[in-house]
Amino acid sequence: MVAVPLVSEFTIVGQLENCITNSKGCIKHLYLSTPETDYTIEVARHISNHLPPRCWLKVTGMRKYEIHKDRVKYKAYKIELLPAPTREKDTSAIATKRSKAKILVCQGSSCRKNGGRICQLLQTQLQAKNIADIEIKTTNCLKQCKQAPNLIIMPGGIRYSRVQPKQVLMLVAKHLL
Repeated sequence: MVAVPLVSEFTIVGQLENCITNSKGCIKHLYLSTPETDYTIEVARHISNHLPPRCWLKVTGMRKYEIHKDRVKYKAYKIELLPAPTREKDTSAIATKRSKAKILVCQGSSCRKNGGRICQLLQTQLQAKNIADIEIKTTNCLKQCKQAPNLIIMPGGIRYSRVQPKQVLMLVAKHLL
């Protein structure tokens, strides 16, 4: 018996944290933040758009739940640029939620194979420095497999590739202290 993925439409409104483009400048993936969570969204090939950093977007597309892998994949078909929130209530709620830093660690097969200890070392360093307000999250493939292992430090969407265990202490000191 083959597991069939469940498919549905989605609309997400959030702030652009980072995006990956191909060699022609077309957007391949978006990293979108909402007050509830962060999303990695694949972008359909026909969408080519230059987006300002930290802009607000309304993204519409298809969500596919892959039962056998227990993950959800998002593919955007429409991206709308929105004005930044103007009401004080909106911005204060987002600022409160966004104050917690995150480290996104790729767990695609290449990254997991080449940097499986990175998550554990980050956790150990944060505990040693007595830092409890930083969340370490694993992500699906960040599409930089030849440069594994990869991680992104949020907010700011600062990407690091080919991270070595000896660099973890420097990354914690540089961005999170």
